[in-house]
Amino acid sequence: MSWLPVYGLLLFGLTIVNYWLGLLVEKHRSRPLLTLAILLNVGALCYYKYANFFIEGLFKTQQAFFHVTHQAAPLAQAPVLNIILPLGISFFVFEFIHYIVDVHRGAKAIHKPLDFFVFASFFPSQISGPIKRYQDFDKQLNEPKQLKKDDVLEGIAFFLKGMFKKKALADNIGLLTAFGAGTAHSIGTVDAWAVMVAFALQVYFDFSGYTDMGIGSARLLGIHLPNNFNLPYIASKNMIELWQRWHITLTTWLRDYVLTPISGFRASKLRFHLATMITMTACGLWHGAAWHFVAWGFLHGIVLVATREYQQIIREHEFLRRIHGHKWANPLAVLGTFFQWSFLAVFFLAKSTQDAVSMITHMFVYTPGTDIAMQFVQSPFPMAFALYCLYGLIFIDIPWLKLPSIRQAAPILLQRTPTRLALSVACFLATIALTPGHTSPFIYFQF
Repeated sequence: MSWLPVYGLLLFGLTIVNYWLGLLVEKHRSRPLLTLAILLNVGALCYYKYANFFIEGLFKTQQAFFHVTHQAAPLAQAPVLNIILPLGISFFVFEFIHYIVDVHRGAKAIHKPLDFFVFASFFPSQISGPIKRYQDFDKQLNEPKQLKKDDVLEGIAFFLKGMFKKKALADNIGLLTAFGAGTAHSIGTVDAWAVMVAFALQVYFDFSGYTDMGIGSARLLGIHLPNNFNLPYIASKNMIELWQRWHITLTTWLRDYVLTPISGFRASKLRFHLATMITMTACGLWHGAAWHFVAWGFLHGIVLVATREYQQIIREHEFLRRIHGHKWANPLAVLGTFFQWSFLAVFFLAKSTQDAVSMITHMFVYTPGTDIAMQFVQSPFPMAFALYCLYGLIFIDIPWLKLPSIRQAAPILLQRTPTRLALSVACFLATIALTPGHTSPFIYFQF
């Protein structure tokens, strides 16, 4: 409300409506009531997020019709509604839908109004997730709360680690990716490849940094939020695994409330693949009201379907099973998966589909550049990244490294409060030292 007071009333109104709808759905288990609740929530999301996108699409269709029929178009340009996207609407609307659907499936509704209001407006997760499940959250609200040393220490550690990811890593990389997004039609080949990899790292550090800060803030209040990332870049051997490790709460939400209802529990292969394509295209549209986001989601759907088909081929051929069982197979698969993700992320970074196609074209057709990649190497990012890897190793964030002495010593060290506090202080000081001079908003705030 400090930003735009009327949007506080929007959240307040949606909270009241969903509270009463939840009670009615629990009482009557009525499909029309469920449909009404979903339409109200999706309608609010569509109005604020997609109204101008749909108006522009209708306008272009109308323009094409008048051009084909050789008639004069009544409007020279598409009308634009003055709509500002409310912060967090994509996330709290998903939580409302999950709540109503689960109550309709037989779960118990939240009967205490204050508990439901806290569920809807819990600030650590409200703007960009994690997308919490109300059953777990409501259970924690009703448990006796006491200040615990572990919650305080781990909450501080999570928050500082997230702040380091955001300020020291993501914001430094942002200097390079902002350049790439603004010069997509003239970027050099080396710079285009550098920007591709840099953006994949930036969006991870930015979003997982926010998630860590949200989880840390909640822990200081005695609330445990679900984990949202699980080493997606260094432990995923294919794109299916990467999506299972990336933005986990969104992936599971899409699985439970979009993919499964469309495909059914015993779907044929064709129906499941079609449901996957629809789900990922919708996921792209959820990320932004623009065709390059739709293209991003659609291409991810194609890759997921192709990956599933290839896994079936591997199971049927001994030769391929032997290849994938080689000791170098896993590292190469992880590297190849990261490349696929980074390549598709160009559509996420670009300002339009044309910009994405231009950048990809320059990747494969040599174009001289401005050597922005070399300037990036000389930035604070390499130092910050080295410190992050060391910090991650101490906290056993990289479990596949075969360093048994460190892995055995780390848990013992982290049981000691002075050690944990010292690491947190070091992380805080490193964040201050490596923070760039500019401020960048969180990437997922735009969603």
